[in-house]
Amino acid sequence: MSCDDPCAHADPGPGCDLIRQLRLTRIDAGRFTGRLRGGRSDPGRAFGGCLIAQALLAAGATVPDGQAPGSLHAYFVSPGDASRPMRYTVGQLGGGRASTLCQVTADQEGVTRLVMLASFRRFSDAGTDHQRTAPAQGPPPAADDDGDAAGLGGIADGLSLHAAAAAPEPGAAPGAYRATWVRLRHELDAGPLWHAAVLGYASDIAMIRTIDQPHRDQPGRRLGASVDHAMWFHRPFRADEWLWYAQRSPVYAGGRGTCQGEFYDTAGRLVASCAQEVSLRRVVG
Repeated sequence: MSCDDPCAHADPGPGCDLIRQLRLTRIDAGRFTGRLRGGRSDPGRAFGGCLIAQALLAAGATVPDGQAPGSLHAYFVSPGDASRPMRYTVGQLGGGRASTLCQVTADQEGVTRLVMLASFRRFSDAGTDHQRTAPAQGPPPAADDDGDAAGLGGIADGLSLHAAAAAPEPGAAPGAYRATWVRLRHELDAGPLWHAAVLGYASDIAMIRTIDQPHRDQPGRRLGASVDHAMWFHRPFRADEWLWYAQRSPVYAGGRGTCQGEFYDTAGRLVASCAQEVSLRRVVG
């Protein structure tokens, strides 16, 4: 049986493919399987954003009703094979009515591909908050704008991506930043778990490219892989509405680089943040 499937269209339309790619099949109370999507540069290697989304969906299927994703911390242990299914095993480390902490292990035939810790909580209006001033975003694209996913291959199927203006922060390395309007091309009539999973998928797009941007003119073939990935979900949001995704890379040294990201809604509210470390080098010849 499929686990919490928000797409029931008889004739698949824009966005259906991504939803059906991410959905899981439940084996038992704490185990699930899912199909993978290949990466941009190597279609045979599983796209990390797919593992992040599916691991979060697996964890969310085991927590009490009313709890939504609060954060996740994932480590990529070994490359996944996009041609084979992935198994997700969930264990609860602690929690109760208000919050739950889960551990998810993703494996293929006993070989660990990803390990994730995911926290869930009940969101409430505490009556006070603060955030940094939202960067200048400009107006969002039109509601029916399908965007431009050139150069991203099949990983962007189901998403609308639209390049946005982004002013560099003081001291930023040349080109080590970008901004993109992003939304799911599918009305997502589902709870916050699916919206967070789709955002987790989208958050992994172009992070290696952002880190490598200042060095794009160097000779050689780029070899990059995600090491770990973290996300924090600050407020309720909808992944099927335009979100402004800003990325910046504060450092690249010793073959490792980091990229930080922030998602803002059209009202300028910071709804989620993320960070990733990548292994990145160039091979000449």
